[in-house]
Amino acid sequence: MKLERSKSVFEEYRCGLTKELDDMSGISKQHYYDMFHHYILADEWCRNQKCLAIRVPGGTVGGIHFDDNSIITKIVIDTDYVVKTYPTNVNELIQKFVGEIVEWT
Repeated sequence: MKLERSKSVFEEYRCGLTKELDDMSGISKQHYYDMFHHYILADEWCRNQKCLAIRVPGGTVGGIHFDDNSIITKIVIDTDYVVKTYPTNVNELIQKFVGEIVEWT
């Protein structure tokens, strides 16, 4: 999974997973100019903890856990916080990203 850094002062990244979460939840269609979307926070603290925060403006909705080789081992979305429009099986659907290597660009 290639993380592409956004043009922000924060270490925000977007990728296939964030796009898929935008589409699944419908938030990309509810807000103008793509201002409300999922992104990955990959600051130094997150990298050291081996868990990248999956966020939307207003809160962290999940995490991407990875091992010493940057291989994704687990992804979890909290369906009861901030975004209430995920499909009930969102955590099942995103497991296809487990096993991918996290790459920062």
